[in-house]
Amino acid sequence: MLHRHWADLEVKDAFALLDEVRSLKSAAELVRLREAAAITEKGFWAGVHAIAPGRTQRQVEGKVLDACLEAGSDGPSLWPWVRSGPNAMGDTLFEAMADYRNLDRKMQAGEVVRLDVGCDYDMYKGDFGRTIPVSGHFNEGQRETMELLNGAYQAGIDAMRPGSTPKDVFRASLSYIQQHQGGLKTALAKAAAEEALKHSGFPLHGLGVDMAEGTPRVFQKGNVLCYEPLFTAGGEGFFVEDTVLITAEGHEIINLALPYAPQEIEKSMNQKPR
Repeated sequence: MLHRHWADLEVKDAFALLDEVRSLKSAAELVRLREAAAITEKGFWAGVHAIAPGRTQRQVEGKVLDACLEAGSDGPSLWPWVRSGPNAMGDTLFEAMADYRNLDRKMQAGEVVRLDVGCDYDMYKGDFGRTIPVSGHFNEGQRETMELLNGAYQAGIDAMRPGSTPKDVFRASLSYIQQHQGGLKTALAKAAAEEALKHSGFPLHGLGVDMAEGTPRVFQKGNVLCYEPLFTAGGEGFFVEDTVLITAEGHEIINLALPYAPQEIEKSMNQKPR
């Protein structure tokens, strides 16, 4: 249609240009992103306290959305990902977009849930999450897998600074797994480590007015990124994610502090809703 009106018109993909323009956040944008993170935290904790055996994924999603709207959100940055049991595996995460009944799945005791949420504020996005045990506690294999995931994740986060690259982040995470693989005791953690080392990296994306803005080739002060490694083993998925700002000194996690350690996540589930 465009060429019928303008025969010499040249159409190009604008994503690279948009990503470059959006990559460095202004002070005003960071204010909005911090507020989006604060609002998202309300939705996250509402989701944590709604998770229980027999509840459906859809019921937990409703609690997340309600809490975000009550906190002042314009709406979800992404439809809440409450993926339980086998639905948290990498190859099943998107099945809900094609299967209407997927979100009616009831969570079962002993499973873990990927709670991955984001709420908008003034057009800017929130995005972070954790792995939550349905029954309120992790078993031995899940606990060790979570500890391995957290260590690899933190190693990757520590590599985020001006001048570093996504490859530096992935290299740090994979190196951590290799260094600790030999000391693992449970079959689940060993399988998770083996599977993780088959990959060259994990999802890492920009965040701003879009949920998945481009990933800078080289990090600069003002980039806002989300790193979300996923470990899979035994039909389960283990995930962690924060919103990270690249600063002159290194990096800053701009969402409010959330627990990483399995015992801290378990403890938070037994506390009164915030």
